[in-house]
Amino acid sequence: MVQLSKLLIIFSLFCSQFITAFFFNHQQQQQQQQQHEDIDYQKTFLDNTHCQDYLCPTTLKCVKTHIDCPCPYPNTQMKCLIKEKGQIIDTICIAKPFIVDNPSLQAKYDDQKEGYKLKIKGVRDCGWAEDAYYGRV
Repeated sequence: MVQLSKLLIIFSLFCSQFITAFFFNHQQQQQQQQQHEDIDYQKTFLDNTHCQDYLCPTTLKCVKTHIDCPCPYPNTQMKCLIKEKGQIIDTICIAKPFIVDNPSLQAKYDDQKEGYKLKIKGVRDCGWAEDAYYGRV
């Protein structure tokens, strides 16, 4: 009986060390990968010193002002212009509305030059985003 207890203790110690090593190593690999991605982004960002105007932080595009920054995922996002007293003061990228039952309306939202102007009640479009920006939602 004593032998069995000793074996169980030794086995449980071995298992706990194995499990700890496995999970610790996995966590360490994730941290290293995250650090590598951060370093790549920083290097790319810092290597863009040729940009004399504004370097967009999410797309690393060189544009005149922050208002001109494109959305990171233009196929699925639309850029909303936030205005105050007729002047554009900010932009927000939101997911394009998906209108299943109205293909012509969907085509309007997919138009990058005109889609952001749509403000349809009940649809989370740029009109809704502007209301949310100003706390009116």
